Amino acid sequence: MNKREVRTLLIGVGYHAKRIYIPYLKNNKSCKLIACLDLFSSKDRVVDLIETNFKSPVFCYFTNETSISDKLTRNEEKMLNKIIKEHKIEAVIISTEPLAHFKYTYWAIKKSLHVLLDKPITTEVDVSIDENKALKLYKDYEKIVHLYERKGRKKNLAFSLQAQRRYHYGFQKVRDKIKEITKITNCPVTFIQTFHSDGQWTFPHEFVSQTYHPYNQGYGKMSHSGYHSLDIALWLALSSLKKNKYWDNYSVFAQFVRPSDVLEQFNEDDFLNIFSEIKKNKFNLNVKNACQSAGEVDAHINLSLRKKDKIITNICCNTLHHSFSCRGWYDSAGRDLYKGNGRIRQESYVIEQGAFQSIMINSFQSAEIRKSKLPLYGVGGEYHYDIHIFRNNKILKGHKAYEKISIGDLKSIKDLGYSRGHQEDARRRCIADFYKAIVEEIKPSKQISNLLYHSLSTQLLSSIYLSAAKGYKKSDPLIKNKIKHLNKIYGE
Repeated sequence: MNKREVRTLLIGVGYHAKRIYIPYLKNNKSCKLIACLDLFSSKDRVVDLIETNFKSPVFCYFTNETSISDKLTRNEEKMLNKIIKEHKIEAVIISTEPLAHFKYTYWAIKKSLHVLLDKPITTEVDVSIDENKALKLYKDYEKIVHLYERKGRKKNLAFSLQAQRRYHYGFQKVRDKIKEITKITNCPVTFIQTFHSDGQWTFPHEFVSQTYHPYNQGYGKMSHSGYHSLDIALWLALSSLKKNKYWDNYSVFAQFVRPSDVLEQFNEDDFLNIFSEIKKNKFNLNVKNACQSAGEVDAHINLSLRKKDKIITNICCNTLHHSFSCRGWYDSAGRDLYKGNGRIRQESYVIEQGAFQSIMINSFQSAEIRKSKLPLYGVGGEYHYDIHIFRNNKILKGHKAYEKISIGDLKSIKDLGYSRGHQEDARRRCIADFYKAIVEEIKPSKQISNLLYHSLSTQLLSSIYLSAAKGYKKSDPLIKNKIKHLNKIYGE
């Protein structure tokens, strides 16, 4: 393999970049961080972070352009063009607020740069309450794909979405188990139930003011970690489909829990009862009115994937931000909101493959990272991830009726000090795959999380938001649609 360093520009140096991208770029020889771009308001923090982590110079650039738009301003584009020309940039990592994804992504493809993009591909202000904004999500995806196919594929450009569960040893093992039974029985995945809990406890005034994973711009959970649950369910189920059972249409019903619902579940008096240090005036922000049209805190989705009028696969997707947490303090100022505010991740999946196989995945933490005294791989431990496999060995002769696989059985998780756990390990594998695709000139069709493989996930995300927006307006929230670009989805 050609041992060259890929010269990289990092756009967006927030919590996620600090935890995942900065350490990777610092410690791997396949890539070299040459420059970064962020807002002027973050200048001191970004400069300090870069100077602390990198011995060789990294050029820091800043912009005052905070307006939400699909297009870069003339000054922004001029500055970015100058950066890539002067520093001979080959690749860009886009780790900004999702509202800015489209403009930076479109620019990067136009300039023939390799792209590693955080999920989701795009989102919109008020996407959870505005039907046109919801529909725009997939239209924007198609615009990006059109440009990429016209420009990027000719130059073998890598374009990876940071959908790290596709790179996770556990989910890859589950996918292999699903494909094994499909090969024997021709039975697809018939049902998946996903549960993902972020363990965040956001307080009333934070719903209005907080800019990290915000709700005050009309979007929330599904534009963040909710995308992972949807995408991995589809990725697993698609692996079980033979051509005679391909999905060609779907129906989806989404129900969102918004901040105003959360404030009804646990109200002002409840907060005052638990946090005696809170003064009444802390709630005098007209929070309830501000939260009426806010984005989703939790999302509950029922999805049916059909061939003509027959259901092949049902997916029930439950994704929560507001859930079991270890936050026990009122003031979050100065805390790392990515992992340092009481956040506890809990995750589970039930996967049914007709009468032949049932797979259950449990991944339950009980404390913030580095704070649990439980065994790392045990229930409640930091690296807990168990796969339980049940098979009908009356039909599947020679197969075990029950098998348990722990993530530790598949791969020993390295504690690198800066980013811990099996999900973070999967993120690093995604980044490594991106740079490998560049250095070895791997075709887009061979890239695990290439842009082109996210058509169905993005179309369904658009429909989920459309369903929620219709429900918000008190109209029928059931969405029915044909699946677009079938040949790309099924690799034909």
